[in-house]
Amino acid sequence: MLTVNTLGKFQMTDGLTVADDEQLRSPMLSKLLMYMLLYREKTLTTDDISTAIWQDEEIDNPAGALKNLMYRLRKTLTSFFGEEDFIVTNRGSYRWNPDVKVILDIEKFEKLINEAKVENVYEDAIIKYEQAIAIYQGDFLPQILDMHWILTLNTYYHSLFLSCAKGLAELYVKTEQYEKLDKLCNNALKYENGDEQLFCYQIEARMRCGKISLALESYEKAREIMEKELGIRKTTILNKVYEELLAMSKGQSAYSMNEVREDIVEEEPEGVFFCGYPIFKEIYHLEARKSTRAKESEYLLLLTITGKKEDTPELAQFRTKQAMNGMEKTIKDSLRVGDVAAKYSDTQFIILLPSTTEELALLVANRLISKLFDLDSKYKNVNVRVNIEQVSMNGQFVQ
Repeated sequence: MLTVNTLGKFQMTDGLTVADDEQLRSPMLSKLLMYMLLYREKTLTTDDISTAIWQDEEIDNPAGALKNLMYRLRKTLTSFFGEEDFIVTNRGSYRWNPDVKVILDIEKFEKLINEAKVENVYEDAIIKYEQAIAIYQGDFLPQILDMHWILTLNTYYHSLFLSCAKGLAELYVKTEQYEKLDKLCNNALKYENGDEQLFCYQIEARMRCGKISLALESYEKAREIMEKELGIRKTTILNKVYEELLAMSKGQSAYSMNEVREDIVEEEPEGVFFCGYPIFKEIYHLEARKSTRAKESEYLLLLTITGKKEDTPELAQFRTKQAMNGMEKTIKDSLRVGDVAAKYSDTQFIILLPSTTEELALLVANRLISKLFDLDSKYKNVNVRVNIEQVSMNGQFVQ
């Protein structure tokens, strides 16, 4: 019997000898072997196999090329696992030898999850989910993702892992196993660090365990990923968890002014205050009220970065992403204490400039663009559009 692991890294063993990608020494052999294993219950034609492993490549003699590759695969398997007839040949077709039993980790993984989902007893469902999680050591065959059928399965098993992690997390909450929940989320977030629900479970686990500072760290990390990497500014679920976290961290106790000051003081502030958009929005509301009362002029800058018209959409997107990273660094290095900035979208930054004029705001914008282009010549491959508006209570942008 052969045991085959595909999640994280390919590995095949009969209990005595182990073969992996490095020992197979050929991506084509890995692809052919994996295809034969996945469809080992079927008789596969030459066309079936050739289309799968060569996809759109032009092969002069696919039947001959496959025959040679199949010979190499048989020879390789024999060198590892003995004189077994692993693949049976018929006229114009091949099939994995049904007498050679195979256990695939992905099949066991999926079976455990399906059983856990219909299990009525929490403890039994938890055991099955935990066994499934232990099997998942990474995404499906990440070394050979250039095959469309492998990429499809890679996506499927990644999604299945997330559903497994969330199903187990929910049971940990119901059974109040918060230490296990924290550990589970740490593991799951290694494979999917942009999942808001996993962060919420992690924050809840740390709150229930009294790890308030760690829970706050999880919230800040989640908020940064949601806004900076995914461009999601409104996270209702995450904000709801944060409100509960804030209430728990302060509770009903009364604090002295000294304690309050120590909690909120910022030591040696330098440069612009760069924050997430939800915080920027609240600061803007406050400054709009202040400017109305104090008659001070404050201005908003909206910087929009776009690719050149002559670029392909893919190239324009790549260059825009690069320039956004450069502009963020430029903003942080160039603006003064008292200025506030945030990423507004995947292609935009918004900046609040207090105590200034429209002319000075335009100078600031031009200076930022100039410094961006000086930072790296590759940033000159994008356009930067500037919009300026005076802060007001209705706060609408003027194009």
